[in-house]
Amino acid sequence: MLKTYIACTDELENSMLFSSLYARMTQYRKDKINRMVFPKDKRLSLGAGVLLHYALTLEGVSDREIIYVQNQKPCLKNSHIQFNLSHSGNMVFCAVSDKDVGCDVEQITDIDMQIAARFFFHEEYEAISACHDSSSRNDLFFRYWTLKESFMKVTGLGFKLELDDFCIDLRNDGIHVKQSVDDRNYYFKEYTADEGYKFSVCTADNPPDESAPVRVSFAKIASVLRKV
Repeated sequence: MLKTYIACTDELENSMLFSSLYARMTQYRKDKINRMVFPKDKRLSLGAGVLLHYALTLEGVSDREIIYVQNQKPCLKNSHIQFNLSHSGNMVFCAVSDKDVGCDVEQITDIDMQIAARFFFHEEYEAISACHDSSSRNDLFFRYWTLKESFMKVTGLGFKLELDDFCIDLRNDGIHVKQSVDDRNYYFKEYTADEGYKFSVCTADNPPDESAPVRVSFAKIASVLRKV
């Protein structure tokens, strides 16, 4: 089982909607939101928390207490459901699964090739360098980035795993990862859910299904949660 959800946080500029959803968050999420300085970051943190709350509600999970396991990976204390969250620009992305899962969203912007040279595997850097124009380079850079980060997150290592310790191989027959972390099989799925963004999911042991992310509005979520 894998389900993914996306939403745009622009809605949360509405202070009444923000407050009503904030009130439903766990103390863990409220503390994260409160630590944010800028309103945009507060909206992103709340948006990610709301998507998770909504996804778990749909799965019938009422106990949302979060604990940290190895490498400070957050997990639900009393549920087998695994989750992962990501945000960038004004988009938030949530994945829930009965298996280990990692997800990432990145807004496509102009890139600095020195970053790719420093942090990416040499094969990835060469592929980006071979692009004929800046738009193609930006697109491929963030394609690699989201795939790589989703893999780092599903392993549970996060940025303890260096970006150049493994290689994403974009073959014609699918996406593969050359890695020495473990002997598990990893599967990737990419989405073009919103123009100007890249979305990727990585699962361990079982390939993700072909369903696209569910795009939801925070106003709709608030309406659903009021009935729960």
